[in-house]
Amino acid sequence: MSETVSIVIPTFNRAGMLPVAIESSLNQTRPVEVIVVDHGSTDNTAEVASSYGDRIIYIRRERDFGPHFCWLEGVLHAKGDFVHLQYDDDWIAPNFIEACLSVIGEDTGFAFSGADVVDGPGLPTKLRQFVEWLPETGIFPVEAVEKQILGSLISPGAAVYRRQILLDALYQGRLPLQTHEYRGVGPDAFVSLLSMLRYPKVGFVKEPLAFFRAHEGSITIDAFASGEKTLKLRAAYAEVTRYYLEMKVMRSVRIREAS
Repeated sequence: MSETVSIVIPTFNRAGMLPVAIESSLNQTRPVEVIVVDHGSTDNTAEVASSYGDRIIYIRRERDFGPHFCWLEGVLHAKGDFVHLQYDDDWIAPNFIEACLSVIGEDTGFAFSGADVVDGPGLPTKLRQFVEWLPETGIFPVEAVEKQILGSLISPGAAVYRRQILLDALYQGRLPLQTHEYRGVGPDAFVSLLSMLRYPKVGFVKEPLAFFRAHEGSITIDAFASGEKTLKLRAAYAEVTRYYLEMKVMRSVRIREAS
């Protein structure tokens, strides 16, 4: 593992929320580099970013080609072997990175923590996620959590991934046989699934150390809403799940052929 861990913050027109995401990243209990990637914001995001000086790396593009291009650019600039994608409307506890790294071994693809959905910093928890998926903090076989991940998804905002996995998982178009899509969702789930295909274990921190802000326009809230929008979102995620299961079968065939 390299000495540097990278936190990538993609952002678009959320200058009012962005400081909380940046400051929670800078306040980690172990050294990190913080990369803010701004694709096309028309508010005062640039001014907010410049106020942090050389404490962060700020990358700006005038045109917005969608969230995954923004994520990918940040990961490409990252120096760390491990990367956390920090959404601009959310934040993490000071020990998030340190706790996640403590449950990543050589055969671990990624680590994730519990997460709380809240209206804002310091406000009561509206929903707690992931903490019941596994019995305790530690490193577990993929099979111990596969069912939960396939039935839901782990937000990258609650996880630390290997940089190479992120680079390979952030596809910019469609999966080979994909027919449903919604606002570009898919790669955010596929990054965990690709890790599970390549590495036999997953790290878990039972304590909720990631915080998702509940507000209009949040993908977190969309996931729990009802109506046509939610049906489209779920159909898009189902494409990723199906692709994972197909690749898992293909991997089994290759293993049998090689034996």
